[in-house]
Amino acid sequence: MPLKRGDIGSLSVQDVWDGNETVFNQLFREHFRALSFFAHSIIGQDLYAQDIVQECFIRVWNRRHVLKDVSELKPYLYTAVKNDCINYLRQQNVRDKKQQQFLDLEKEHTEPSIDTDMIRAESIRELNDRIDQLPDKMREVVRLYYFEGKSSGEIGRLLQKSPDTVQHQRKTALRLLRNLKSFFFC
Repeated sequence: MPLKRGDIGSLSVQDVWDGNETVFNQLFREHFRALSFFAHSIIGQDLYAQDIVQECFIRVWNRRHVLKDVSELKPYLYTAVKNDCINYLRQQNVRDKKQQQFLDLEKEHTEPSIDTDMIRAESIRELNDRIDQLPDKMREVVRLYYFEGKSSGEIGRLLQKSPDTVQHQRKTALRLLRNLKSFFFC
């Protein structure tokens, strides 16, 4: 027999908690709208508020053997919804903070400052000064390899040297640059 609004209080504990889904569905229909409004007033989002209320009812169904008194159901649901809303807001706050930290880091990496640009320009100038101090053949190998992106084989063909000789000159040039006390290779 269909239950009427307000009949829930007259039900026995046995009717509600023995797995009677019809009775439980009536409980859900009777309290869902008010609890959703309550949750919305806390978190300000309809869909999440409804999800929270549904999750609370699922927990009630799963814990029906522990909850003994039907009269305690309404305060229990309000307390559970309130606590779940608070947990949701905490999770959102943590998520928002993490997203903001990520965006702040991204912003730092994508917006070079004037100081960073000056340091980069001075570093490149100093590196070029150090490369200019290398012997002619090594300087040419370093520029072709690092600035033009050519392979040892390509440089060897251009300079009419074996790729092994080009590799040897490149490694020797790096060693010499390190010995010039450049802060790049310390």
